[in-house]
Amino acid sequence: MTEITLKPINKAEHAEDALDLAERAADYVTLEIGRAPDMDYINEFFEAVPPGLTTDNLYAFAVMQETAMLGMVCVAEGYELPTDWWIGLMLLDPAFRGRGTGRAVLHLLRKRARRAGATMLKLSVLEANPRAVTFWTREGFVPHRYAPATPESDGHNRWVLKHQL
Repeated sequence: MTEITLKPINKAEHAEDALDLAERAADYVTLEIGRAPDMDYINEFFEAVPPGLTTDNLYAFAVMQETAMLGMVCVAEGYELPTDWWIGLMLLDPAFRGRGTGRAVLHLLRKRARRAGATMLKLSVLEANPRAVTFWTREGFVPHRYAPATPESDGHNRWVLKHQL
C-alpha cells in the first residue's frame, strides 16, 4: 500500500472535496445524522467546537494516498482536559476500510498528538456502529464512560473511549 499522509485542510479551500468524500461514505453519515451528507454536514465538520474551545483548537486533515483523498479527520486539542486530543470524526471511504487505512491514520494521529504534548486520545463511537467499536478497541482504546442518548441529544447511545499515549 502506498504511504498514507495527513494533509491539513480548511473549509474555504477544501469543502467540495470533503463533501465528495462524505458522499462516498454516506453509509456512516446517514447512520450518524439520519440523512445524506450535505454542505451543512461539512460546515459542522470544520466548525463544530466542543464546549470551552474555539476553532483555533480544531485540526482538520484529509487522509491522502498520493493525490487521492481516502478520508478526513477532525481533532479538538484540549478537550476534555488540556492534554487530551479528542477525535471528533474519522471518516473513511468505504473502499479503503478494513485495509489498514484506519490503523495508518491512527498511527499518524498518535505521532502528531505526542509531538503537541498530548497524553490522551479520546473519542465517542456510536453504539450502533459495532465495526467502529471493534476497530477502536482493537487499537488499544478502552471504555471511559457510556453516554446514553438524552432528549437533547441526537438519539444515539455512544461509548466514550480513551487511549493513553
